[in-house]
Amino acid sequence: MTTPWDDFTGTYPSVADALAAAEGAGGALTCFSFDDSGEYDRSLRQGADGWTYEVALYPRGGLRELLKACWLDAEDRDEAVEQLRGALAAYVPESLRHPGIRVAQRPSTTNVPRIGWVQSLPVTGMRTWEDVRLAEKGMPLFDLVPLADGPDPDHWLLPEETFALFREHGLSARECAGCGAPVTDRHPHWPGVLVSTECEFGPVCDRSLLGDEPYRQVGHVLDAAQVRPSGKLTGKERKEQCEHCGVPVTEQNPDWPGTWTAIGRYRSPVCAVLGSGTDDASGYDLVDGVYPHVPAGLDSPAASAITAARKTGYFLRPGPLGW
Repeated sequence: MTTPWDDFTGTYPSVADALAAAEGAGGALTCFSFDDSGEYDRSLRQGADGWTYEVALYPRGGLRELLKACWLDAEDRDEAVEQLRGALAAYVPESLRHPGIRVAQRPSTTNVPRIGWVQSLPVTGMRTWEDVRLAEKGMPLFDLVPLADGPDPDHWLLPEETFALFREHGLSARECAGCGAPVTDRHPHWPGVLVSTECEFGPVCDRSLLGDEPYRQVGHVLDAAQVRPSGKLTGKERKEQCEHCGVPVTEQNPDWPGTWTAIGRYRSPVCAVLGSGTDDASGYDLVDGVYPHVPAGLDSPAASAITAARKTGYFLRPGPLGW
């Protein structure tokens, strides 16, 4: 686990050295980091009023997945960024709002925007990293840390009030009626299939999260009336073999119609999950971490992504996916 200071203090002995590097880099120097309290960008930035030290606190868990799903769902994604900024600002209770805290978009490692709460301090008078640490401790931004994990830090499910708030800002904010996860049917690898942007479950609905045991691998649904036991195959379905994991698959599974799904006890449309090979910043932004089955000789929206992922930590996990 990195510390918030590794990329700065391990490379630049003093604040002045880091400022010189930031100026040479075009006016900004950023370090992504995470610890037990949250996920952050810490930056040195040059603006109209001089150099500032900035901390960006990002949502994570279910709240991060809601942001991603809303952005993927949007017809106008530039407009969706502004709507998400408004929703995150309104998400903060009035008692925790501070004039120095704003919601901003910061550079992402993918095309999915990285949006979070931001606060800045002037660098004037700061010479050592200890000066920066001491100044940072008093930032009201850190009062928002519990919010970044969602209303209940012990459970990643978001309440209906949060989905309603995001819808009030013009966003789709759809939740699965079976497991409560934010879902979208505009994921680049799963067009037309309801998926969670969480990096392992994807189109698989874990209904045990709402107290429905035992765990069943079924699809996400938007209508509570569609929450039902797993459908059964007839044995007459057309079968193919997945090019990447070799399991028999069919497009005629009743829970994922039109989507290639494994046949057998551990039926699932998920062929593989992206494993190691991404750094922390890339991992935070990841939305393409679950890959579908692709029958031999057929194309897929995920085909090129699978080819690239196999070079950077891609691994196959057919059958029980280990969660």
